[in-house]
Amino acid sequence: MRVAIITQGVSNLFESVVGSEHEVVGIVECAPAKELNSFLKAIGRFFAGVYYSLTLKPLNLKIFSKKMKTPYYYFRKEDSAGLEKWMKNIQPDLVVVYSMSHLLKENVFSIPKFGTINIHYSHLPEYRGPAPLFWEYYDYVLSPGVTLHYIDKGEDTGDVIFQERIFINPGERLEEVNQKLSFTGIKLLSKIMDTIENGNVPRVKQSLITPTVRARKIKPDEYNGLIRWNEWDVERVFHFLNGTPRYHYTLLKKTNLYKPVLKIEILDKEKCNISGYEVGKLYKENSKNFFVCKDGKIYVNIILSFANFLDWVYLYIS
Repeated sequence: MRVAIITQGVSNLFESVVGSEHEVVGIVECAPAKELNSFLKAIGRFFAGVYYSLTLKPLNLKIFSKKMKTPYYYFRKEDSAGLEKWMKNIQPDLVVVYSMSHLLKENVFSIPKFGTINIHYSHLPEYRGPAPLFWEYYDYVLSPGVTLHYIDKGEDTGDVIFQERIFINPGERLEEVNQKLSFTGIKLLSKIMDTIENGNVPRVKQSLITPTVRARKIKPDEYNGLIRWNEWDVERVFHFLNGTPRYHYTLLKKTNLYKPVLKIEILDKEKCNISGYEVGKLYKENSKNFFVCKDGKIYVNIILSFANFLDWVYLYIS
């Protein structure tokens, strides 16, 4: 089967499609909602090129496509007509989408004969939108899921093919949960790619009504206000912090120029008497940093991190 992939970066899911027995005939890189300026793009290309020359492991999709000698297309939101022409030229049987900054239009998703499918990290119709994991952590959901569904004109509203819940522990870190979701997504994606040609793929219509909030992206300056320091117990705050590391720097009281190069490492939690402390505030005592919750403390390290700065740049332009 001829497969095209639309995504935003090299990931386990992307590599699982590339490594399958199916023929990858096109790779589409979806541009972020707001692109980096030319200087930052150049820096990114330079480091990606150096890394590839040393390791032979592509860090970005363009390098990956060159290595595979596979057609590559950089897709911006306003270029739907260009993508349509490119897709018709490569003639995929199936398009697989994982991680996009905007909705795909019908002139594109209707091209492949077996349709266009999306991998979404929630158990639809729960948490439709671009940031389901953030809001699942926010709502203390311990049984998130993965859904494979056909793309239609709506936002994550197409017919469901396969879906499965995973189970996580309170306080489980984002990278661990991502690994579980990725493993499940790869399993379901492999299942559909091996059966879709036989015409035996299920299609279950979704409810138009979602039982949850729309999983929107937040602005960094919203983050601290979303944490209900005076309502949530220490375990729930600990869980939310472990699932939302890219926003931690906003909790610091440093200058705006200094905060982006700092990283907060969540260490441990303790239920204890907090009389004399202000809830939601960061303290340092006896060489230990901690946030105060209504019924305890969350201990953290604060370290310098260049990687955190790069993530901050992406966060503000996406």
